[in-house]
Amino acid sequence: MNILSQTQILHLSIAILLFITTSSSSLSPSSSSPSLSPSPPSSSPSSAPPSSLSPSSPPPLSLSPSSPPPPPPPSSSPLSSLSPSSSSSTYSNQTNLDYIKTSCNITLYKTICYNSLSPYASTIRSNPQKLAVIALNLTLSSAKSASKFVKNISHGGGLTRLEVVAVADCVEEIGDSVTSLQDSIRELDSINYKDSAKFEMVMSDVETWVSAALTNDDTCMDGFSLVKTAVKDLVRRHVVEVARLTSNALALINMYASTQENFS
Repeated sequence: MNILSQTQILHLSIAILLFITTSSSSLSPSSSSPSLSPSPPSSSPSSAPPSSLSPSSPPPLSLSPSSPPPPPPPSSSPLSSLSPSSSSSTYSNQTNLDYIKTSCNITLYKTICYNSLSPYASTIRSNPQKLAVIALNLTLSSAKSASKFVKNISHGGGLTRLEVVAVADCVEEIGDSVTSLQDSIRELDSINYKDSAKFEMVMSDVETWVSAALTNDDTCMDGFSLVKTAVKDLVRRHVVEVARLTSNALALINMYASTQENFS
């Protein structure tokens, strides 16, 4: 037997290794290149391209019923302020204000009339009785305020003799006005317009009382005719306001009386 030399053994080992490597490369499927993979492109959902319309991966702009776009907030609608309820309320309030404005046109002090009564438009609505009653209540409130003011002047001291007399008379006159206005409100607030005879009698009394209140206001200022000081101006400022409100109230009462008489 021939013994191989070391060189021959080395060459033989290299050849065997090369043979084994070549055979292994051609027979193993796991060692193949990814680009030569025999698996079909659609065999796995994870290999689907991004543009796939598969339900598991909807596109960003999908209009699927399960994910509808959120509706805009109600406040963003330009017509939200014109809902039937708000529109009706706005129209009703404007109608009430128009009624007050029209009614005030018969008074001597139209601006004072409208400015004082318009805050109560929702209460007055188009009711001439409520209009007259609220006008009287505003007048009564002003008369009480004037009476308190004049009384404070009389208690303040430092007045001249003429001022003392004029202030004392004014306190009495405005006090009478307050009483007349209170009586008028009580009667007018509970009047029964269905009984025409009683209605006319009550309205006659109310008109008389309010006219007397207006006369009392004028009489109060007449007492200051000889007074030339600042006291006269202070009192006049308050009493004139009462007189103008009283005049307006009387005109509205007369309007109410004539309106009911026309329907009786």
